[in-house]
Amino acid sequence: MMKRLCFTLSLLLLALTLSGCGGTDGAAGKGAANTADSIPVILNQAEYLLYQNIFYNSYGPQYEGQSVTKRGVLARIRDAFNDCDRYYVWGYLDNTKCCDWQWEFVPTDKNSLPAPGSLVVVKGVFKADDNALDGYWITGATVETETAYSGAQDEINMLAMSCTLERVQMLNIQYRSEAFEGRSFSAYGRIAGTNTLENPYYNGSWQIPFSSSAASPAIGTLVILRGSVRNAALADCSLSVMP
Repeated sequence: MMKRLCFTLSLLLLALTLSGCGGTDGAAGKGAANTADSIPVILNQAEYLLYQNIFYNSYGPQYEGQSVTKRGVLARIRDAFNDCDRYYVWGYLDNTKCCDWQWEFVPTDKNSLPAPGSLVVVKGVFKADDNALDGYWITGATVETETAYSGAQDEINMLAMSCTLERVQMLNIQYRSEAFEGRSFSAYGRIAGTNTLENPYYNGSWQIPFSSSAASPAIGTLVILRGSVRNAALADCSLSVMP
């Protein structure tokens, strides 16, 4: 139901369609002058509409080859199916946080990237490519850090991922578990039942077992887990209720 609502909202936002793929919701900063120990919340209706049009309404060819600029949160996914890391800049439609947008990009210098969860501005060329997870990505991407994330980091930082990206990472953990064995992680979601975490917003998306010495909150409670991956599950977790 929520996905249908998000799609309906995207149609209502048609008047906001960008003239190109490069619109952002603010000006970029000059380098990593700022740090923050919390992950920023980026809201951009126009980016969400464009994301929907390109990936669900077949507008992609109209934007291929265009220079683009995207401002959002940096995320890194470990794609164990293809044995590679994937990089995204992402944000939300609105404060409900159930509808998100994310653009995969190919950085020119992976070693200079800030920590996942940082606020960045990505510039490059939008191209179709079979190697991109969803068929399009931003190539030759330069990344300017507006605010560097200085909070706790884990090997798999799902707190720095949108709901959609977290789903992709969870499916990797469940179906390519050997690639994640023993890795530290952070994640967020809803309590689905005793020692079971699920997608924070959508039913039937994913569920994964977890173990924790903390008392389990009521079903439906949004929580943050930190621990390590063991046998396709989340083990030895600390648990806190999301604010």
